[in-house]
Amino acid sequence: MSSSQRADWGLFLLRVGLASLLIGLHGGPRLIRVFRYVFLGEPWTFVGLVAGIGFPFPLTFALLSTAADSIGAFLMGLGFLTRLASVMIAINMTVAVYFETLGGDSPELPALYLLGAAVLAVGGPGAYSVDAVRALRSAQAAGGKKAE
Repeated sequence: MSSSQRADWGLFLLRVGLASLLIGLHGGPRLIRVFRYVFLGEPWTFVGLVAGIGFPFPLTFALLSTAADSIGAFLMGLGFLTRLASVMIAINMTVAVYFETLGGDSPELPALYLLGAAVLAVGGPGAYSVDAVRALRSAQAAGGKKAE
């Protein structure tokens, strides 16, 4: 296996692993809470948390955070719009690290998510991704130019 193939497998494992953790520990449970909030009228305490840290339009920012942790993580896991999804996650986790630190809590978990998302935002999704397949097809359609 070449070093390029090892790097692509590493990016694949990082993408899928990070997405699985984000969806399983954050995005999935938040989506369930959003459903309960919207359709069942149950309170969603995350909106109060967002309001408490001073964000305007707390419901909007709570929904954006949830979208990053769920939809963004899903897209990142697929390797589709990977850089955009990773930047969304990185911004979300930067806010989480800041407020966890400010509140005296451990920022370890959001900091690790931030690091993984930053690596993918800079390094891209690797060869084993939807983005790579799309780039290859686009290059072939453009006359056989090599995809980056």
